[in-house]
Amino acid sequence: MYSKLNIKNVILGHKSSLADGKTNSNYKIEFIFLPLVAAIALIFIKVPDSDVKNIFGICFSILIGLYLNILVLLISSISSENLKITHKQKKIRLELLKETLYNVSFSVYISVKALIALFLSTILVLTNETLNDFFCVLTNHDFNYFIQFILGLFLYKYTIDIFLILFIILKRINILYTKEIDIENLKLNELIRNEDDDDDNN
Repeated sequence: MYSKLNIKNVILGHKSSLADGKTNSNYKIEFIFLPLVAAIALIFIKVPDSDVKNIFGICFSILIGLYLNILVLLISSISSENLKITHKQKKIRLELLKETLYNVSFSVYISVKALIALFLSTILVLTNETLNDFFCVLTNHDFNYFIQFILGLFLYKYTIDIFLILFIILKRINILYTKEIDIENLKLNELIRNEDDDDDNN
């Protein structure tokens, strides 16, 4: 069962696509430390309440559907037989598709983790008065607040990760399809010129 649930390749492929051309320290700063610092700042500003959790739930559900649609689009775009481009360009295109596929798959994984954190933050409510009183003495907040604080930190971190990856995906899809649109434009311009030449000859 573990082998079927193991998504280590997705995580490693996603990390490899982001770390390409960057040192390991730059990767950690841009995609680990900065989102974590932003999440910590947000959690101190506001611990997610019911309204914020509802917004999170709606956003994550929409994003998972969006990512699955993008996955279908990418899979249907793998074949390059009909594209009049060089073999080198086809190889670059396939590599870009592969990296984007890893990014989208990883985003779905993060979105599911965020939904799990959201679910836990909704159901984990402790009623142990002794424990709550102990934490009130130490922190002026009960233990439930501590649970919501930790899970809220994860929610903010996952949300920032998802949107960072979304911008990367948008950029890569734009590069992919802009190139294909340019190729189609060249083909159409050639056809239009041929039509104009035929009209002139007639």
